[in-house]
Amino acid sequence: MLDLQSPLSESLSQLNITLLLEPLASGEISASVFEFPECKVLAPTREDAIAQLQALILQRLNKMEAISWKVPLPTDEPQWMKFAGIFQGDADFTAVVDSIQSERSNEDNSEVDPSYYQ
Repeated sequence: MLDLQSPLSESLSQLNITLLLEPLASGEISASVFEFPECKVLAPTREDAIAQLQALILQRLNKMEAISWKVPLPTDEPQWMKFAGIFQGDADFTAVVDSIQSERSNEDNSEVDPSYYQ
C-alpha cells in the first residue's frame, strides 16, 4: 500500500486527477472525480465541495495500490520472425536442409511424365 505521507513516495507516485464541479439550480455544487466517477459529493459552496471531494479521494487512495504495467504493443514484424535464425550453426539442421535441397535439385532435373497431367 502507498504511504501518502512519506516524502519519498510523494516524489515517486503522483496522480493527477480532474475534479468536476457543477452548480445546481438549488444553489448547491455537485462535485465528482473524472477518473473515479463513483466519487461524488454535494456541498453548499464550491470550496466545501472541493474540500469534501479531496478528503473522499484521499481516503479512497489510502486503500489503493498503484501498479505500472507496460503493455506490449503489436509490431509490424511477422510473428514467425522471432524464430528466424534459431537453427543457425546447428549441424543436424544443416544436414536436413542440404538433403532437402539435394532432393529438390534432383526433381528439377528429372523429366516429368506427361501422363501425370492427363
